Amino acid sequence: MTASASSPPLGGVSRTTGISSVAYVHLLMIYVIWGSTYLMVKICLHGVGHILPLHIQFGREGCGALILASLALYRHGLPQRLRWPDLVRCIGTGMLMWAGGNTLATSCAPYASSGFIVMSMGSIPLWCALFDCVVSRTRPSMRVVGALLAGLGGLFMVVWPVISGHGGISGPHPVLVVMVLQLSAMTWSLGTVLQRPLAGRLAPEWTAAIQMACASCLLAFVLWVRGAPLPDYPAPAQIGAFVYLVIFGGVVAPASYVVVLRTFSPEIASTFAYVNPVVGLLLGWAVLGEQPALLSIAGIVVVLGSVALIMRRS
Repeated sequence: MTASASSPPLGGVSRTTGISSVAYVHLLMIYVIWGSTYLMVKICLHGVGHILPLHIQFGREGCGALILASLALYRHGLPQRLRWPDLVRCIGTGMLMWAGGNTLATSCAPYASSGFIVMSMGSIPLWCALFDCVVSRTRPSMRVVGALLAGLGGLFMVVWPVISGHGGISGPHPVLVVMVLQLSAMTWSLGTVLQRPLAGRLAPEWTAAIQMACASCLLAFVLWVRGAPLPDYPAPAQIGAFVYLVIFGGVVAPASYVVVLRTFSPEIASTFAYVNPVVGLLLGWAVLGEQPALLSIAGIVVVLGSVALIMRRS
């Protein structure tokens, strides 16, 4: 998701001429939209209309793919010289990220608070750093090793109150929910690392559109096999939350992230990893009355500190 040397950043923003206020608006949008995603999922699931997590994922990914493909066709035309290995990589990473990571996290929404889900997703940069070392076959520095160990310790602090039965997860299997959430973070991270060779070979809009379209097709097949009924008479709040997930979560946020990547330094662009858990916690507390355990809050601080250590320039 990088711009070529000859193409200016979106919105006319240039690093050499200063950063415009529009770029900061895009950065703020990433903070708010990605931090509020699982709050909107909770609102979709809790209402008079019976909506399954798979309904949400199939709808948002399918609609998002159509909108992104339309934008990509308008801006770039059809993909040129798309090679089969790139298409296979695009489909595979889409399955990992959208049919795997994002869908697994959404499937936990009926049982876990939105704040706990966002805190669990705070481990994604740690898994990305680990998978990057494995895929590139490079030996991690002592700084990275120390940060990974500290991050795993912080992750244990996040989940321990939940595992020990002190809120955050409802239902008889809190350990299973925690494991699924971390599997979600791992599959999303692995897909993120594996899709990097696509940068410069395929427009970001086409990459996201193909990934989400393939994932939505798989989810449609799963819904058909399960014989899941269509949602019945959703409430206005549920419809509004779903539209938010499609438009803002599936289209606006990815487009804004492209602007941020092309405008700001990597250190600033990666600050969403620090801010999203805080936004998710605050929104869950303000809107749904969620109250995370103090140990979980301390644990996410440790996780984010280890992320900062990994992202710091050597």
